[in-house]
Amino acid sequence: MTENERLLRRQAEWQHQRRTLSWPEKIRQAEELRSTIEAFKVQRQRLQGRPKMPSPSGFPPPETQ
Repeated sequence: MTENERLLRRQAEWQHQRRTLSWPEKIRQAEELRSTIEAFKVQRQRLQGRPKMPSPSGFPPPETQ
């Protein structure tokens, strides 16, 4: 089995398992994932030396050039 096939199989298994979860559990997982992503973003910005710029919507401001 190739790496891509393993990845696709894992994705299919994950989707199947997620389908059986209750809505409160799905929401809990989404909130946990959101906080983890935010922590990664803060860490990346610290490493790049840029201060975190919070926005009123809770989403990061769009990148400008």
